[in-house]
Amino acid sequence: MSAEELKLADELFDDAKYQDAVDLLDKISEKDVVEVQWRLARAVFFVSKQTNNSDEKAKFVREAFGFAQRALELDANNFGANKWYGTTLSEKSNLDGVTERIKQLENVKKHFTLAKDCNPTDPGIWHMLGQFNFKLSEVNWVTRKLINSVASNPPTASYEEALECFEKAEGLKAGFYSQNQLYLGKTYLALKQKDKAREWFQKASEVEVHSEDDRVCREEASEALKKL
Repeated sequence: MSAEELKLADELFDDAKYQDAVDLLDKISEKDVVEVQWRLARAVFFVSKQTNNSDEKAKFVREAFGFAQRALELDANNFGANKWYGTTLSEKSNLDGVTERIKQLENVKKHFTLAKDCNPTDPGIWHMLGQFNFKLSEVNWVTRKLINSVASNPPTASYEEALECFEKAEGLKAGFYSQNQLYLGKTYLALKQKDKAREWFQKASEVEVHSEDDRVCREEASEALKKL
């Protein structure tokens, strides 16, 4: 493994060439190291987002989780290992049913928080924490009751906390991720600040499409604008 190989893998990922990043990382001779394993988790996870086939998507998510799990075994204090373990665990638990998803909420938040504490200047981890808070805030009372009955230490969240995370992410690197702009719009709308929501939905509707996330962002933002 060399610094040049990791840099190239990062560049491929940033260019939304996720499968190319996987192929490059897979060819590295010294693969069983934390910096390769979490990058494999990241790249395979984003490969999973590019397919609409549910079986294929599930296969990639579980594969990504396996890489993240190995990264965490190699170094439990590593930023990337915690960031992508939290992300892939969240998606994997969705595949394993509602009860498992609820049981893992605390664990997901723990690893996101550990990653944030390791590297508080990474906009991506703030976005992930924002999504966690947003999605937990929008659950209905039936789901909330289920969470309180199943989770040993149920996490709490609010739209205000979600907004703080999304704004922090955008402040660290404006326009770094289309979904952050979309979620800023969604969060402002949830907080009944329609003018602010419209502003962010407008930005999100105009992003350049390089990946499936970008396509979804433009589509959702455009639909949201029609309803405002």
